[in-house]
Amino acid sequence: MKHLALNSEEPDGLDGDTIETLKGLLASCTSLRKSQIAAEQARRFEEVARFDNEAMILLLQIKDKAKLIDETADAWQSLYDEDPGVDIVVRNLINSHAKHRRGEDALDLTNRHFPADTDERGILVQRASILEAIGYPGQSYELYERLIQEQPEDDRARLHYAIRLAKVGRFADAVHAIEPVSDKLEEDERHAKTFAQWRAKVDVLRRLAPDRDLEGVDCRILSLECLLRQFENREVSTPSDGYNIALVTGGLGAGGAERQLSRLARLLKSEHGDLHKVCVVVKTLLLNEVKPNDFFLPDLQADEIEVVEIEAMEPVAAARQVDLDKDTALLFSMLPPQVHYGVTRIAPYYRENKINVASVWQDGATLYGCLAALFAGVPNIQLVFRGLPPSVRKERDQPEYEVLYKGMARIPGVTLVSNSKLVAGEYARWLDIDEADVDILYNAVTAYPTDSEAEDEQKWRKFAERTYDADTTLGGVFRLEGLKQPSLWVNFAAHYYERFPKSRFILLGDGRMREKLEKQIASLGLTDRFLLVGRTRSVGFWYQKMDVKLLLSQFEGLPNVLIEAQAAGVPVLATPTGGSSECFVEGETGYILDDILKPDLNKAVEKAHELATRFRNDAGASQAARDFVGQRFSDEQSLRTFLRLCEA
Repeated sequence: MKHLALNSEEPDGLDGDTIETLKGLLASCTSLRKSQIAAEQARRFEEVARFDNEAMILLLQIKDKAKLIDETADAWQSLYDEDPGVDIVVRNLINSHAKHRRGEDALDLTNRHFPADTDERGILVQRASILEAIGYPGQSYELYERLIQEQPEDDRARLHYAIRLAKVGRFADAVHAIEPVSDKLEEDERHAKTFAQWRAKVDVLRRLAPDRDLEGVDCRILSLECLLRQFENREVSTPSDGYNIALVTGGLGAGGAERQLSRLARLLKSEHGDLHKVCVVVKTLLLNEVKPNDFFLPDLQADEIEVVEIEAMEPVAAARQVDLDKDTALLFSMLPPQVHYGVTRIAPYYRENKINVASVWQDGATLYGCLAALFAGVPNIQLVFRGLPPSVRKERDQPEYEVLYKGMARIPGVTLVSNSKLVAGEYARWLDIDEADVDILYNAVTAYPTDSEAEDEQKWRKFAERTYDADTTLGGVFRLEGLKQPSLWVNFAAHYYERFPKSRFILLGDGRMREKLEKQIASLGLTDRFLLVGRTRSVGFWYQKMDVKLLLSQFEGLPNVLIEAQAAGVPVLATPTGGSSECFVEGETGYILDDILKPDLNKAVEKAHELATRFRNDAGASQAARDFVGQRFSDEQSLRTFLRLCEA
């Protein structure tokens, strides 16, 4: 192997044992949790790996398995620049571009190393495989079909094509593609076993759904549909001696849904812990520097609430959990990946802990939390919606959602829940059900304590000195991510400052757009008037400094931050997304803007100034905001509603 450029003398420790250890760590990366552990263990080889490409490649592969792609991108590029002829480096750099959503870069590199105009069929087969992997399935399948048409007996092209089709659940198409050469390929025992499994899956679907044409169909979705039908006549009963409640979500990061779920868990423990047991089930608590996923974990631990991590659970096949007939076992084996993930991990946990209420929060969690609860016999299952449905949020518009939600809505013991009437209406229209069939569970929100950490006080002191002339402070509390539209927020600030130069701006939160925002703020000449606080636990302290709080998101459910601001006596301004308008009294404690993507910023400035002036001059206005929050979003109403849902 060629060495990387050296900046110092080569250290001791690079030997065969190092390579074998890294290979072993890579082989252990069978789940995200295990990959993260392997990545941490592999870090001790980072220094020596700088001097040997084979070690570096293994180290980068381990990090990619652990989803530490921001750490590996530049390194893959460096390896490629040093020697663009190493196949494994080329492939991983292509994948790196794709993972960072640089599709054109991935395609350009593919065209360079696996050109479409070559006469070498081996390269074309590899090209087809790569195109599918980096998000160009149409081009991939078209190329496979062409190769097969040109040489019908090419078993390699057919095998690669069939594997790609099976990977996306098109088992019937995979069987059709492989049949002409199956006799030859089945001489390999592994291939024979795989083809037999494909045929068995196709056969069971043809028996259970004889009216469905399987050509071009994702059989995984159809298997989910067939399984959900099996539960439509299930019998459920309400427990008489208290509830064992599992609150299920993706993580405990600093988001509104995570905050509300954590708060509800703590309320249940403090108010009804003698009668009901509560645990929090999260997909992962793993950390990365972009999106820490344990923000609310300390609060739950302080109240001694059990928090379990799905990623740390060992998977158990459905057929090993309970006795299943052959057809049902096959259906479970071909579920969509996320649904299968939940059935094999969470269902055993539900059973072992006798969970009788599974409250599953947010769309992503429904994929792994709901069928698992049905399979485990959980009598009360809640699907809690927190934002607009996947049919509206195109980045979430996966076919399994519609099948799952429509199927779950027909099953006894399943309750659909939203935290806003607007979102409930959107889901009802999407699922073609009565809006009254969606229950409303408003958030429980109280004012943050106003104490602060020394770091926050120091930040404020320096900022106040820098903006000593300011008479109005406008603030925001949100993740610095695209759907929160932070760039729009900064543009609003520029408009406001131009009209009212004695103003300043505070943003709480962090995210991938921070650096971009800093540049935008500088380009507008507002660096001295802006404070990007970052992540903080002193939210109440910062609310005290604001005259108006703004949220200009593209998508929201029922945004807690609007409610929390009013609980602190601060009026709010928001885009008309999700249930934002249900969070305040229009014209009294806040205003809704005229558009989500392109609101009239001049009118927004006028409304913000009116709120700031009125609330500054009328102490009763702040009290009215606090009273509104106390009436609609109290702990008492949230607990009462949730426990009523547990009886449904």
